[in-house]
Amino acid sequence: MANVRIENMAAEIMREMEKYGEAVADDVKAAAKKIGKETAKELQGTSPKDSGKYAKGWTSTVQSEKANSIDIVVHDKKYQITHLLEKGHQNRNGGRTPAIVHIAPAEEAAAEKFEREIERIL
Repeated sequence: MANVRIENMAAEIMREMEKYGEAVADDVKAAAKKIGKETAKELQGTSPKDSGKYAKGWTSTVQSEKANSIDIVVHDKKYQITHLLEKGHQNRNGGRTPAIVHIAPAEEAAAEKFEREIERIL
């Protein structure tokens, strides 16, 4: 008799833990999407603006989403020049274009925001 109660209680605990896990996963995925959009917006403001197309091109995209995971990429539509601007590059005449560091600070800020958000969720 006591053994049956323990089994029922264990099953109920497992159901509640599964609900909690699903709720946490949903909240973490929502936070990741939100922070991805915020980071793209931040990069739009901090990116170099020659014609303005590069700065306006930042966006966040969900690469894949499963029940317990999500992959979000913040990228620029003019992706070909992100590395050149961030790291600097050699010119044709032998000179060097200085780096305009704008991606690394946004990436660090996003990681810190995401960590704080996960702590809040849990």
